[in-house]
Amino acid sequence: MRSTLFEERSALGIKNLPKVLLCRTILKSRDRRDTPRGREAGPLPRGFMEGRILILGSSNIDLILKIPRFHQPGETIAADDLITVFGGKGANQAIASKRLGAEVTFITKLGDDHYGKSYRRYLIEKGLNPKSILKDKKAPTGMAFIELDSKGENRIIVSPGSNSSLSVDDLRRCSPLFRKIKVFVTQLEIPIETVRMGLKMAKRYDALTLLNPSPSRPLSTEILSLTDFLVPNELEAQSLTGLRMRKDQDIPRIAARLLKMGVKNVVITLGSKGLFFKNRSKEIWMKAFKVKVIDTTAAGDAFMGALACGLAGGKPIREILRFAGAAGALATTKLGAQPSLPLKKDLKRFLSGY
Repeated sequence: MRSTLFEERSALGIKNLPKVLLCRTILKSRDRRDTPRGREAGPLPRGFMEGRILILGSSNIDLILKIPRFHQPGETIAADDLITVFGGKGANQAIASKRLGAEVTFITKLGDDHYGKSYRRYLIEKGLNPKSILKDKKAPTGMAFIELDSKGENRIIVSPGSNSSLSVDDLRRCSPLFRKIKVFVTQLEIPIETVRMGLKMAKRYDALTLLNPSPSRPLSTEILSLTDFLVPNELEAQSLTGLRMRKDQDIPRIAARLLKMGVKNVVITLGSKGLFFKNRSKEIWMKAFKVKVIDTTAAGDAFMGALACGLAGGKPIREILRFAGAAGALATTKLGAQPSLPLKKDLKRFLSGY
């Protein structure tokens, strides 16, 4: 049976698509018993090129404190180690997509301090366009203070610094970078007005828009209606909807509420429990990959980067979610945000074992 790629992705609310024919087969899901059966596309035709990804977001210096346990208010404990690495949700997602082979443009703002200069050199070395790596001559580079316990769980405090000055005017000056993009990705570690403008500019160029609503905050109907894929974790999903997640059966209800709020597709990441996807016509449960967890800091960012790559490449949604879930899982097996982000060859090798 043959069908157009438009049919596969129109259900996701995506309009601007190449007219490519894909072969489909009916597959029985092995993710979970209550997963609906679905029709999935086969491999992409030879010569099919992934579209360009534009990521708008933060860059932070991560100071990681390895601690034996999370401490109580008023209690002082000794850290086992202090590690400094490059991070920030925007930068992590840009590097994640880049390592998976995508063509990536990253718009961010750094301070004119030692950290900012070092970070700028690093991003350029990784192949990112220096014209979109902006500079704030007054504010320091953003910092994140990460407590990492012996189980790999973390608590994070962010000092935004120069990320707070990434403005709407900065985006207008960067408007040529939005031309010919296929996928736009952003998060909430930069001003909300800048997020809104980025989404509007991306839609103006018919790009597919992804929003990672982290750190959690209330979002307007306008922002949600501009979002093709909303990707919260379970805490962020509860915060956005005001609904409590007491059991797994509550997850579809929370996703349905987000759809009613204007989002076209919802992916709720559930940590060790996997993920749940929902749009107007499809629901997918997917279990997590089993790995030895060392540090969960960049799992969500690895997931976002891989999700953007899959969508830019026009793959079927179940394959995209599996690819993204594997990237997130693999990122938990190493220490540090960007050092843990998997290369394409490592992710392929990992998936070949499942």
